[in-house]
Amino acid sequence: MDPQLTVELALAGPGRRPGLWHTALAGLTPQILAIVAALLFIRMLSSKIEELIYAVNNRWLGVWFWKLIANYCGLLVMAAPMVIVIIATANLGPQRGPKRIAALKAAVILSAGAGVTLRVAIQGWLDIGAGWDYVASMLSYLWPRYALLGGMLTIVGELYRREAASIEAMQRAEIDRATFEREMAEARLQVLQAQIEPHFLFNTLANVRRLYDKDSAAGGRMLENLMRYLEVALPRIRDSESTLGRDSELVDAFLRIQRIRMGSRLTFSIDIPAALLAHSVPPMMLLTLAENAIKHGLNPSPDGGLIRVTARVEADRLLLSVADTGVGFGPGSGAGTGLANIRARLAAQFGDRASLALENNDFGGATATIALPLAEAATA
Repeated sequence: MDPQLTVELALAGPGRRPGLWHTALAGLTPQILAIVAALLFIRMLSSKIEELIYAVNNRWLGVWFWKLIANYCGLLVMAAPMVIVIIATANLGPQRGPKRIAALKAAVILSAGAGVTLRVAIQGWLDIGAGWDYVASMLSYLWPRYALLGGMLTIVGELYRREAASIEAMQRAEIDRATFEREMAEARLQVLQAQIEPHFLFNTLANVRRLYDKDSAAGGRMLENLMRYLEVALPRIRDSESTLGRDSELVDAFLRIQRIRMGSRLTFSIDIPAALLAHSVPPMMLLTLAENAIKHGLNPSPDGGLIRVTARVEADRLLLSVADTGVGFGPGSGAGTGLANIRARLAAQFGDRASLALENNDFGGATATIALPLAEAATA
């Protein structure tokens, strides 16, 4: 439990909520009390070194020890009102500016006077022979001395308070900055994703229209596959995350549409282990790679070819690949809008922990591979 809360609850008592008194003493933790007690003990011990040497030489160590304890108790009695008044003034008084300085200065001076008076009164009561001259001399000696010490400790406390406030403000600013950057990244991802969706839909609708003019039955089958695609895509079309299973369904529907258009020129396979289907992935990237393989790999080839979609785990990465047996990469390949979109989305979401690699394969075509950090892909 927080030490400050412990003090406040102890002062409030059972069944009572902290009020003004507890607000005034906020910050008066056991650690603060221990520090004040230790400083007072060190201060008193440093002034008793000569007496300690004299006591050791004359074998009065026991007497010196009990005198030390009595003096220390007197210091604690004197320090108690100073600590309470100064902390209450710091909590309830002005919180900034010259008014706060004046309030703390008055609190130090008055509380030091009250503490010294209490200490001298107790000493005078214990020492019946002490007269007014003794009391006056002790007041004139101790009051400014301990007011100065109290003022120095108050300055240290104020400097610590300002530093803590500055650190807290910096932490809040850092949290706000991180939140803003995350929201900006999410907005960028949504914009980039939105660039892909109409591009695919317009192309497919144009193909449906052309196919209906030549073969209405084939156009009907394409339209059915488009409806299947939309049935999968539309319910979560603006989600920032998808799964391999969902994206593989989109790719399957897309490639079936393209096979109706291309006929025997297109064959495809999707090989994704069942254990990976639940992994989270950025949506529609796999679909973009498949569309890119059709457009730049198989369409330019008179014989068309094969598209193979795979997913596998390698070390700490999840690898998503789309390979084709088309014409392969030539000069200027890989600079299209779809691939640039993937690179931008990967950079925005994963930084340098994800990548897109393009290369010609052994079948004369090209292979595009997205590498994602496995842990983030699984729990995104």
